[in-house]
Amino acid sequence: MSEIVQQVQKRMLISLAQIAKRICIKEGDYVMLEERDGGVFIRPVSWHDKNQEYFWSDEWQEKMKRSAEALKAGNVKSFTNIEGLLKELGEEDADDHSN
Repeated sequence: MSEIVQQVQKRMLISLAQIAKRICIKEGDYVMLEERDGGVFIRPVSWHDKNQEYFWSDEWQEKMKRSAEALKAGNVKSFTNIEGLLKELGEEDADDHSN
């Protein structure tokens, strides 16, 4: 455990730069502040459901970015029914999927 003395800045801000790397936090991450024993305990936390962990991976976020760019550029198709979509995707027998 290490101790660091910091001066509180305007709007009650403090810098975690000296320990951020050691506790694996970066700008934009979430931390939990817990008041205890007359002080404040800061702990990194995840704000999303663990079942959705894949969504927050760098790989998935890159796919989401590319999809958003394609949508913005108008690179989309629409279908009037599921059969047309499945045929576009190369499904052999689209009728088997229309439950």
